[in-house]
Amino acid sequence: MILIYPKSLIFVISNKKTKYRAFTLIELLVVVAIIGILAAVGVVAYNGYTSSAKKNASIANFKNVAKYISNEVMKCEIGESKVMNDNLDCSKKGTYNWPDDVADATVLALSDFKNPYDSNASAPLTKGGQYWYDKDVGYVRVHTETVTQLEVLICVKTPCGSKPNPNVYHTLVTIDD
Repeated sequence: MILIYPKSLIFVISNKKTKYRAFTLIELLVVVAIIGILAAVGVVAYNGYTSSAKKNASIANFKNVAKYISNEVMKCEIGESKVMNDNLDCSKKGTYNWPDDVADATVLALSDFKNPYDSNASAPLTKGGQYWYDKDVGYVRVHTETVTQLEVLICVKTPCGSKPNPNVYHTLVTIDD
């Protein structure tokens, strides 16, 4: 019986005698070394991609919170009675507690936000809180700046630290005229 295999296979079986063509130990070691080098390069590149993605997701969260606050407060100005998923009563606009009310309503309305650096974080968006420690990376903080403004802050990459720092983003959001 004669079996014919393509030449690309490692061994060929022929008429009652088996002939083996195998790779040498050196050839196998070279292949393993090449695979190891490619894996090492791939892991470094993958880590770079994931850290960049986490930073970009944090920046997106920061911008979304600032825009959300601005847009929802604008709804109050055009006549809505309740905004931020009914967590903010527009009739309280202009009162002394208005900035705190807006910050509290923002935290409640955006409770489904995720911290890209810690997906199990219980409160990735908070009113107040620290942003300057490395453990605070990815957490969005809303602070009362003045009676008419809120400050939104986030550390998007370690090392964090106080302002000015290229890893700390902050913006002021006007909530009253």
